[in-house]
Amino acid sequence: MHWIRWSTGLALVALVGAGRPVWSQSSRNHLYDKLQLDLSGAAVILGSNVRVDGSNGNGTDLDAEDQLGLAKTKFQPRAAIRWRPGRRHHLELGYQMARRTAEKTLDRDIIFADSTYPVGLAVNSKFDTDQAFLTYRFAFMAHDRTQIGVGIGLGALFFKIGIDALAAAGSQQVTFSRAKDFIGPTASLGLFGNFRLSDRWYLESDLRAMKVSIDRIDASVWEANLAGRYFLSDKVGLEAGYGISWLELKIASKTDGNGLIGLDASGKIKYYLQNLRLGVVVTL
Repeated sequence: MHWIRWSTGLALVALVGAGRPVWSQSSRNHLYDKLQLDLSGAAVILGSNVRVDGSNGNGTDLDAEDQLGLAKTKFQPRAAIRWRPGRRHHLELGYQMARRTAEKTLDRDIIFADSTYPVGLAVNSKFDTDQAFLTYRFAFMAHDRTQIGVGIGLGALFFKIGIDALAAAGSQQVTFSRAKDFIGPTASLGLFGNFRLSDRWYLESDLRAMKVSIDRIDASVWEANLAGRYFLSDKVGLEAGYGISWLELKIASKTDGNGLIGLDASGKIKYYLQNLRLGVVVTL
């Protein structure tokens, strides 16, 4: 895959340009790096139950993995950049891709956005749920080997859901198609802890949750993260991590012409995304 070759190449450039051999002693305290770039590949584990309503009533509650045949696990890229404007302040901006397609013959009738897909019909489904996130962390404890504080997460899930009815299984001919896309905002509040275990080893943890209502959207969010980092030098490190985002999203039907711009969908989604990731950390 192109992005794997690109990230591997970047890692090699970083290793060569680190200025010191990667086996040299790492004396820098990376808890307080000014700027870091994190590039990783993640085994993304997904589960989703979705209902997309139409103007004529509610759609069908769908288990996207079982009923549409979408993969439960997929390898996807992830990137994040961190900036520390002060000893106690920390901003992280990142993006996790999560894109799936599948073909399956339906074992039940389903209604999606006012269209009925009958049992026995071959369908091609697309379900993209890329996630952008911005996290601010304030450390009320900021020691040389320990940071503990409050984290505030803001983000967006970019939902793109589509179902194509096919003329026959394996056919490229689409007889009709329906699709919806919208942005699900997320927010969470909680605690974090970062620890320097030794000159090279670091441990990071986050736990946040929140229930929010914006316009016609009600959302409940849980987020957690645990990662270990090993720095090969003052410039380059490796990361192994696990993260989970759980979201329950309800979008009410419009009662008038007002509402969030571009959001004409209604329905509900229960969704979780877990990631098991390996990556390279570069201090800039």
